[in-house]
Amino acid sequence: FAWAEALEAQTSAIRGELEQVLQTHTEGFAPYIGYRPGEPVNQWAELNHSTRWSAYHLWRAGTPVEDNLGRCPTTRAALTAVEMADIGGLCPNAMFSALAPKTRIPPHHGETNARIVVHLPLIVPPGCRYRVGYDECDWEVGRILAFDDTLEHEARNDGDALRVVLIFDAWNPLLSVAERRMVTAMAEAARTFGR
Repeated sequence: FAWAEALEAQTSAIRGELEQVLQTHTEGFAPYIGYRPGEPVNQWAELNHSTRWSAYHLWRAGTPVEDNLGRCPTTRAALTAVEMADIGGLCPNAMFSALAPKTRIPPHHGETNARIVVHLPLIVPPGCRYRVGYDECDWEVGRILAFDDTLEHEARNDGDALRVVLIFDAWNPLLSVAERRMVTAMAEAARTFGR
């Protein structure tokens, strides 16, 4: 990724904004999983409406969360320089993902391989692990981890402190610009047809 080095160079400034948010705007963190009553929750039962896995959304399903972005101008500028995937109604998404101690995100997978999910680790205490497919990974503060989230993946924080990672959607680098436009057009057509 052409933008990776520049993003990693902003780690300290992005972490500073995160720390400020953790001190002054904790109400901006919301449970990441939020199924409505009566919907099947499957593997998400333990985390449904739980702040043990919470997110401070910066972009959500393609829409900027201006109040939160206003508190994080360096993070906003850094993400704007990334080729964030733009698939209407799905992405881009960008958030500070907070995982409480002794919490596990169960195995799951994403919706499209037209995007790559990118993690920029910001706060990683000992005992945090990540698995994509059959590969176990360690987060390293300031080093991105990018993967196709249609592969099964899971995360855990077996440590005693909060883990926070900046997560965002980037275009799959295997797609040409024309293919990106086609993906965006197909997503728009599917949304229109589904109305």
